[in-house]
Amino acid sequence: MHRAFILAVLAVLPLAAQPNVVLIMADDMGYECISSNGGASYETPVFERIARQGMRFSNCYSQPVCTPSRIKLMTGKYNWRNYRAFGRMEKGERTFAHLMREAGYATGLTGKWQLWGGPPAAKSGMSPAEAGFDEHIHWAYNFELSEEELRRYASAGPPGSKQTSRFWHPGIIKNGKYLHTSTADYGPDIFSDFALDFIERHRNERFFLYYPMVLTHGPFVATPRSDVVTNETKFKSDTKHFADMVSYTDFLVGRLIDHVRRMGIAGNTLVLFTGDNGTDRRIQSMLGERTVRGRKAFPEDAGTHVPMFAWWPGQVPAGLVSSDLIEFSDFFATLADLTGRPVRDLEHVDGRSFLPLLLGGAGEPRTSIFVHYDRDPSLDEVPFPRIRFARTKRYKLYSDGRYFDVPHDWHEQSPIEVEDLTVEQHAIRLRLQRVLDSMPAWNPRGGGAVDR
Repeated sequence: MHRAFILAVLAVLPLAAQPNVVLIMADDMGYECISSNGGASYETPVFERIARQGMRFSNCYSQPVCTPSRIKLMTGKYNWRNYRAFGRMEKGERTFAHLMREAGYATGLTGKWQLWGGPPAAKSGMSPAEAGFDEHIHWAYNFELSEEELRRYASAGPPGSKQTSRFWHPGIIKNGKYLHTSTADYGPDIFSDFALDFIERHRNERFFLYYPMVLTHGPFVATPRSDVVTNETKFKSDTKHFADMVSYTDFLVGRLIDHVRRMGIAGNTLVLFTGDNGTDRRIQSMLGERTVRGRKAFPEDAGTHVPMFAWWPGQVPAGLVSSDLIEFSDFFATLADLTGRPVRDLEHVDGRSFLPLLLGGAGEPRTSIFVHYDRDPSLDEVPFPRIRFARTKRYKLYSDGRYFDVPHDWHEQSPIEVEDLTVEQHAIRLRLQRVLDSMPAWNPRGGGAVDR
């Protein structure tokens, strides 16, 4: 039914049939950080404006940490299918950039990549070019620079610097080549400038821009808009700067939105925004009257509940708040739908398109989502939980049998005992158990799962 709805809408909206797409993803910024979500700790006026002009989503869920989220987002697959090591996407994976390029889009990446594979198997993963991006600029880890480039980088940086920065004096690779920077340069501004330039150069053709931001990940340092910007505040991490980083994220998103309007392409450009996982565990924020301590890398709500917005003037209903369940595999499926490639025609895509929702319809909302999480499947022992869970908006069932009423137990301290279940709770638990049972058996060594 939802395909018929999409085709009917697109038939009378030829300009909107295949819009430009910008997908922005903040780093370590959970749901509670946005004021329009009810956050009370930070000012985010741009997101307030986007919520009025577009759609806000109240039930979007990521993986608990960065690399698993990025791989799920970019490939539309659950982690058990294709996640093998932290910081690496396996060579040969088909990403949403490949999908969009095949549909005739110019593809660009700006910000954080992280998927090339780090030591000891450096560059064993996929580069941005291999992942389907025509143009790309990204923060570089030390192993991505040659010895000569590292010497040049260190010569312009603060004394004692042992790793490349993503903020002040950033280590950056642009289209495969080292970009020389100094302590006066701020990485998020460079990535933003690339985004605006990419949009301007491709405004007369279809483009897809993936913009995984480096904000608001630690270290927590001053931004160009902080009250005090000195060499000390640029390079000394202090959680007091987290609020400035949230504010600067808001500013940069607004800068991109305003640029799209100036280019005259707002009516044919879909902008999506989300976060890769929950907030850093050192950060405490207020969501209404509830205190939320970040739980990045852990599976509770504070580690997986992320903000999500959609902005597409004239197409996405203005001021609408959707409570539909969205998981990260759904972004790939939605882009496939947008380009006329039904998910059923693609191999091993676990997502469900939310395009009908963006176009003002009902679609086929999820009744549950599924998360398979193993941060380091190649290691015997890890400091983070290896878990699976299925959940509705309210209830959450882990593969070990723990069952939570999340809004009444945010920290997941008191699982509901089977003998205490109401009839409704029992029925939902059985449904979630069927979801878990439908997945391949857990395989903690060598890749996360095996087919039954």
